[in-house]
Amino acid sequence: MKLAASVTKSFKENIRDWKVLLMVLMFSPFFLILMNLFYGGAPAAYHVGVLNLDAGRASIELINSLETMEGQDNSRIFKLTAFSNEGELKAKVKEKDMDLGIVIPEDYSDKLAIKSPGNHGNPALVDFYGSMGNMRYSVAAVLTADGVYKQGMDVANITLPSKISETFLEKKQPLNEFDGYVPGLIALAVLMILFTASASIVKENDQKTLLRLKLSRLGAFNFLAGICITQAIVAAGALALSYWTALGLGYRPAGEFGAVFAVGLLSSFSMVAVSLVVASFLNTVFDVLTIGCFPFFMLMFFSGSMFPLPKMNVFTIGGHSFGITDLLPLTHTANAFNQILNYGAGLEDVLFDFVMIALLTVIYFAMGLRLYQQRKLSRA
Repeated sequence: MKLAASVTKSFKENIRDWKVLLMVLMFSPFFLILMNLFYGGAPAAYHVGVLNLDAGRASIELINSLETMEGQDNSRIFKLTAFSNEGELKAKVKEKDMDLGIVIPEDYSDKLAIKSPGNHGNPALVDFYGSMGNMRYSVAAVLTADGVYKQGMDVANITLPSKISETFLEKKQPLNEFDGYVPGLIALAVLMILFTASASIVKENDQKTLLRLKLSRLGAFNFLAGICITQAIVAAGALALSYWTALGLGYRPAGEFGAVFAVGLLSSFSMVAVSLVVASFLNTVFDVLTIGCFPFFMLMFFSGSMFPLPKMNVFTIGGHSFGITDLLPLTHTANAFNQILNYGAGLEDVLFDFVMIALLTVIYFAMGLRLYQQRKLSRA
């Protein structure tokens, strides 16, 4: 009965703070829509500016081969734009309107024409222009260079002494950049309950009702269990809303929603545990919305939810490398979501992450209970 009363109390308080609840539910779907506008739509294509100073046949063949080059999903890899001025081409590359600029010199066809097996004279040269700040340049340059080298090797009748066999481990190839962001953005739906869970805990201290709870003999277990159940319901709603928003925007997952839901639900408990640690140092709901942003951004950036981070490996457990960021439960949530949604993994395939989330939840709960007891309950 005490647990039921605690759940009802926590649930009603969250409904009363409907603006915060709405923010928690809509945060992840909002970013999914935003990222879809930036990176969604057509399959990824690289913008290449071409200045062709050569009047020969080889340069035209090179441009045609680049124009018709196709990716894994049979979509065109490049969108070529012709330029007549080198200064204009460089300006567009510098502004990142073009991912790559190539200049084919006047003597390109002539130099290529005299190439034959055994002729080691000066090679036909193509100039590349790129911006170091443009991450898309590297991919565009590698793919374009492949086309240039292939034409040169065909003319000189050269066969490479070794080849690469390429096998993709993902069950689902991302059609565009938006697809790569989806798992991390859905993990944000779980992260957002850091605010509602912290607010539910801090509110008792802020409204001076902590002493009343102590006198009611509700107990720390029932109090926290009530918050956990309520936040799990909120997280389930946010997860479902985010997942269906991604589907509505054209995302096609390789894995099952059931596995995502199980990992997300467990992760919501870990967020309540982290919230308990955070709430031990805060006094008012205002503090939650200001100081509480710091742990929120720590979890968001260092868990790899927004963008992948290099792993600083410390040691290895059972073949699984363990880095500093693995101390954050959301790191395992984002990794599990990525494995399920992009690689088609099942719950058994993400067992390590699942166990780590459960273990970290227990550790953060133990830490939070001790801190909350010392800093809040004993002083009430």
